[in-house]
Amino acid sequence: MSARHHTTARTASLIGREHVRLGRNNQDGVFVATRGETTVAVVADGCSSQPFSEVGARLGARSLAVMTAALGHVALAEVPGVAFDHLTAWLDRLVTAVEVDDATAVLEQYGLFTVLCAVQRGADAVVFGSGDGAVFVDGQVTRLDSGEDNAPAYVGYRLNGKPIAPRVHHLGPATRIALATDGVDGWLSRAPDGLRLLLDEPHVWTNPAHLQRRLNVLNETERFTDDTTLAVLDTREL
Repeated sequence: MSARHHTTARTASLIGREHVRLGRNNQDGVFVATRGETTVAVVADGCSSQPFSEVGARLGARSLAVMTAALGHVALAEVPGVAFDHLTAWLDRLVTAVEVDDATAVLEQYGLFTVLCAVQRGADAVVFGSGDGAVFVDGQVTRLDSGEDNAPAYVGYRLNGKPIAPRVHHLGPATRIALATDGVDGWLSRAPDGLRLLLDEPHVWTNPAHLQRRLNVLNETERFTDDTTLAVLDTREL
């Protein structure tokens, strides 16, 4: 009989100084969905040059998390491809429902966002995505750049025929996972071990409000320039 596991999830987000200065919204999205022993966390970062990309980022994070949590019948190794196909189809329905004649303009203004997704299923996990940010798995941090010419691979580009494929960052056993949008770049450059130390704080896992409070306190010294969003998971055997 296989062991049962429980996953604790926490999220936090704050608006970057540059968006405060410009009077713009936080363009990040974050969502966690749970179904049985499957927990899915998603962070998304809207295209900064577009006026309403937080709409796609927030709806996209929610939709991807909920859809992926329902893929319990799909092997973890196959989840990234299936999940991205579902997200692409959802985004296509969304933009054409808004405006059939000029869906491309709707996509560009509302629907361009990077995405990172972690799927924890029992003791095993798959972490995948497209675009920049940072991934933490059991002490190992992977920082993701935005590609050539600072042009991230937005999932929405698939609707324009570009072959955007999910990039798998981890597949296998995992106990602690964190996903972060690229607002953490400066902080991780100055404090490479900062994310691990943050997640080692017991109150992160015992107090649902602690992660947000700690991110707010960090912002007083780090003064995050860009919107910064975290989704963290901790899995233990029951």
